[in-house]
Amino acid sequence: MSNHVVNHENEEPTSAKSVAELARIWVSRWAMVVRARSLGMDLMAGLTTAAVALPLNIALAVASGVPASAGLVAGALGGFLAACFGGSSLQVSGPAAALSTLVLAIAGRFGAVGVAAASIIVGITVFTLGLLRMGRFAKYVPHSVLAGFTTGVGLKLLNQQIPEALGFDYSVLDIGQMMHRPLWLHDVSWLAVVCACFVAIVVLATKSMKRFPAAIIGISLVTTISIYLNWDLPRVATVPDSIPDFIVPRVKDEEWLELVWMTLPLAILVAVESLLSARAVDAQRPDVKKVEPNLELMGMGIANTATGLFGGMPVSGVIVRSSVNAQAGGRTRLSAMFHAIALGVAVLAAAEWLAQIPIPALAGLLVLTGARLLDFAELKHLLKSDLVEAMAFVAAAAGTVSGNLMAGLVAGLVISFVNQWAKRKALLAQTDIPRVTKSRSREEAERGIRAVLGSERATSRKPQTQLAPGHHTWLRHITQEAVIAPSAFVHEAATVIGHVVLSDHVHVAADTSVRADEGSPFFIGPNTNIQDGVILHALKDKRVRVGDEEWAIFIGRNVSLAHGALVHGPCYIGDDTFVGFKAVVHDSVVGSHCFVGIGAVVVGVEVPDNRFVPHGTIVSTQAAADALPEVAHAQLEFNEDVVDVNRGLASAYHSAESRLRAAVDRARDGALLSRPGAIWDANWGKPSAVDLNDRF
Repeated sequence: MSNHVVNHENEEPTSAKSVAELARIWVSRWAMVVRARSLGMDLMAGLTTAAVALPLNIALAVASGVPASAGLVAGALGGFLAACFGGSSLQVSGPAAALSTLVLAIAGRFGAVGVAAASIIVGITVFTLGLLRMGRFAKYVPHSVLAGFTTGVGLKLLNQQIPEALGFDYSVLDIGQMMHRPLWLHDVSWLAVVCACFVAIVVLATKSMKRFPAAIIGISLVTTISIYLNWDLPRVATVPDSIPDFIVPRVKDEEWLELVWMTLPLAILVAVESLLSARAVDAQRPDVKKVEPNLELMGMGIANTATGLFGGMPVSGVIVRSSVNAQAGGRTRLSAMFHAIALGVAVLAAAEWLAQIPIPALAGLLVLTGARLLDFAELKHLLKSDLVEAMAFVAAAAGTVSGNLMAGLVAGLVISFVNQWAKRKALLAQTDIPRVTKSRSREEAERGIRAVLGSERATSRKPQTQLAPGHHTWLRHITQEAVIAPSAFVHEAATVIGHVVLSDHVHVAADTSVRADEGSPFFIGPNTNIQDGVILHALKDKRVRVGDEEWAIFIGRNVSLAHGALVHGPCYIGDDTFVGFKAVVHDSVVGSHCFVGIGAVVVGVEVPDNRFVPHGTIVSTQAAADALPEVAHAQLEFNEDVVDVNRGLASAYHSAESRLRAAVDRARDGALLSRPGAIWDANWGKPSAVDLNDRF
């Protein structure tokens, strides 16, 4: 018998060793925290995140039909434990808008005690999912169903909070029916409208200031003014100024089964949203350790169980707060823990003031939150590209809005999976797969010929290696082995071989392999970043035609190739496109402003502009490429941030290197310093040389 020792975090542990393996990973992650020595940066990021989270926790608790204290306990205790025991470096947990509809239904049926009991059930369920290594399945939730669900939550939240912002009890439907009779305006509380609008305006006006705590500033100003002027408004009312007691929630024996049934969809939602949020934050900060999904679920289970035992409400990972943490400079899980501690201190120190916050001010914040959850752009795209997926979207949204969430989600999932199965079956039926054993001779096999295809197959594949986008103007072919712009930076541990052109401000990180030895040449456009572990290689004599030039690999400007990605020519990648971690692009054209997700595979297709390739998706047919959803604005913003950061890194590295070689440069009268594997042509700096920026 042979023994095998598993030493890698990414390998799935066996069922007998699940807990031990996850514990080992958890210890190793904490060891990284200790080595990071980022206490100051994490503290500032945590305080910034707490300023955003505090009003949201109170607002979501009120919107969910539970006391404000439940939201504060969830944010402080749940946020601390999830950060401590979870598998994400920057995830921030707390009450979530996506959970509010389900929590409100439970609160209406069982009260605050039932919500606390539901939190315990959620915790046990989610912890078990992590223990059973179910985290890897979250990525298979169809995007159409997820978008439909979030849209339904947004509609439900708007229906609840617009009346609160107007200061009366009419529903949005009632308001719509009364629009022809303006007498209903007499019932509006204009003080409530002022509060809600002021908070919304402050948040919208400071949207570009990512680190500015707009929500808490707006709510603080409204609260102070309303107290000073003695406005008659409904307020949060009661916020405890002490640590809550440990209490086991008590539910009637005959009601437990109903509570469990209502809570199971909530548990699934907590798991899915937490993992999706964690992956989104990983994409924003490629410099941090990626999430371990099963460990994250177990940490979320511990957090929810503890929250329920102290009278709190369910929590999940939240993309809004997590993004603030990432953008504020957090580096380790300590930032999320500092956020939770800051929330607890704020409650103990300012409970009386928090109790005076006007409900309409919180409603103004939640109306914005609900509006941001709406994804009608995705529905519009689905109506044009795939009516069946649009039906899945509508089913999930309708079930959420009507209160039949489980039925809506199941219907959406069934519709989507049946649709995908039918598509795969149809594609297999239409695809003529060449059989190697019958299509090649022995001599051809010995020469390395994989298969012999008919002329009609060769014709169908020819455009993929001779593409000519007419809207670009490109450099003429450069015959030097490697040409590197003065502002570009190639790390000394990177490999650059062959005919490679690196434009202005390109950043080639350590341990990358840019090999134009078999297929050649390569072009890398301005401001593009090639991160650690990326491989660029190409097939011999296979190229893309760009204008009048032929390139084995052509990468436009402002492109990000994330850690571990593989780009294998012939390939064209358009401007402002992001290729995610461990993604593969081969024999393909990827348009401008695209986002290729984590672990996605794009082979032999042409991806149109402005498309999103979901994480883990294999796109190997043109029909699948044409059906890809449009990229989200947040994903484009993320790529802009990555490009900006890496351009700064390139400048910083280049400055450091320039200082070291300044003496040599002066001694050689301005001659350019040679680098191993990449050398400048002496004519580059002369007036006759091509200026890269002028050609793009």
